[in-house]
Amino acid sequence: MQKPKHSFKKLSSTVLFIALTSVLAGCGGGGGGSDDGATIDPTQLKGRWVTASGVTPAVTAVVVPEASGTASAWLLAQDASRLVKLVVRGDSSATGKSYALSQGNATGQAVTGQVTTALASTPKSISFTGINAGTLALSQSDSLATPAVQADAAGAWSATLGGNAQTIQWSVTAAGGLAGSSTTGCSYAGNLVAIANTAAYSVQFNESCPDGAKTTFGGIATLNAQKTGLTAVMTSADEIKGAAVFFSK
Repeated sequence: MQKPKHSFKKLSSTVLFIALTSVLAGCGGGGGGSDDGATIDPTQLKGRWVTASGVTPAVTAVVVPEASGTASAWLLAQDASRLVKLVVRGDSSATGKSYALSQGNATGQAVTGQVTTALASTPKSISFTGINAGTLALSQSDSLATPAVQADAAGAWSATLGGNAQTIQWSVTAAGGLAGSSTTGCSYAGNLVAIANTAAYSVQFNESCPDGAKTTFGGIATLNAQKTGLTAVMTSADEIKGAAVFFSK
């Protein structure tokens, strides 16, 4: 997949998508289906979900349960066109923001949709209506059941953005402390912490840049099977910006 051909001065102005299909894993639990207005258990949607072969653009969704009983769903188009971050609730509703990743500095647009599930089918499936043209149907492809190991994320990570115009470097300690910098003079400080009972990490950090801009980001990160690739997807705290960055050791 091609990276968007943008030149970025700082992460907070970056709306960059890196295909996550090879590095994100997902899981689901038992459960039944849902119709419009039906109740669901969002925690049963944990996992990676993918659109069927031939769907354009192909979309990968990663769903992570939250302590509140809701779930966070990150839907990413493999053609680098869009990121959607949703909160899925027990009444089958889904609300959040959609980010046009192919447009530099695009502002997130509010979306409201409905979730339908078929968790007793093989493979399990979910559908989203209202957040896209038509219905977005996905099938579960992986499991996030194996807990992430904190120490596996430790090390020095580097990512190149905007056609090699910018390099970002992160250093993650065994305890999850995150620090870093970019070639544009921005600095990063925060945490990357394993999520309990889930093969993913919570990432929270502050970005400070030479022009005085300071932005707080939050999202999730995953490792590839070889533990050499770290993919982070995130939004700014005000949900204006959406971003994804692929790091390697």
